[in-house]
Amino acid sequence: MKRFLFLVVLAAPFALADVPAPGCRSDAECVISDFQGCCPDCCPTAPRAWLRSELSRQELRCSVVDCGERACNIPCALPEKLPLVAVCAGGRCQAREAPRAKDPDFCASDADCVSSTFASCCGSCCPAAPVAVSRQRAQLQQQQCARIRCESLACGDIACAQVVPSPIRPVCRANRCVAERPNLMPPPPPPPAAQCRVASDCGVDLNPPPGSACWSSPCGCCPSPRAVPIEQVRPPPVRRSPSTGQGTPFGLSQGNSQAAPACGPCSAPAPLSAACSTGRCVLQSR
Repeated sequence: MKRFLFLVVLAAPFALADVPAPGCRSDAECVISDFQGCCPDCCPTAPRAWLRSELSRQELRCSVVDCGERACNIPCALPEKLPLVAVCAGGRCQAREAPRAKDPDFCASDADCVSSTFASCCGSCCPAAPVAVSRQRAQLQQQQCARIRCESLACGDIACAQVVPSPIRPVCRANRCVAERPNLMPPPPPPPAAQCRVASDCGVDLNPPPGSACWSSPCGCCPSPRAVPIEQVRPPPVRRSPSTGQGTPFGLSQGNSQAAPACGPCSAPAPLSAACSTGRCVLQSR
């Protein structure tokens, strides 16, 4: 019975596949490792990209597995040693050759990347969508094109695919310039500034809003109560009689009119007061 259990334990590492699992969202979740499983072959293999969490889980599982002694006195072909970086592409960790600083496509930060619509030194009949390239690559293209003499393009019979302009943000990821699509949704408008904190911050303005038509009429304006911050309360206008020169509040007539305008009386404003509700001045009945 004990012998049978021992065989099951030995078979477990080979029954479970030691392969990286998908699920990455960023390059930081990936790592390069030469881990080959709980009981690796005698000959080493090239390192590969792993999801960090999956690699930790596999190494923890292998710490309790006994692979026994293995005779590995065989010649091995050593894998080519290339500088690799782990990147997240399509939700999976992938190993890619690390670009060298002398590589014209190498970038160290986002500042090394630009947006380009370069098609060829002599241009193109059809517009090109923007792509992300390194500044060094863009400069090399300009230098190469400076030595080329171009003839005019014959574009009369060429049908171009419609290219919808789409802004990009060139960024540096794993030492390569890539294009990210910015969020084109406009930010929400900021909330309106608070008008008040307590009721004493508000007052009742009997004037209509500035620009109202009644301001230019001979009879002026009648009361139009509004709750406003206390510093915005204005004195009411005065209506003067063309015949006597005496006045009563609310309304203003033209003093040089030949005939007195026919102005009707204003209704008495209701007794109102101003209060503060959730930062806004509001009217309330007394």
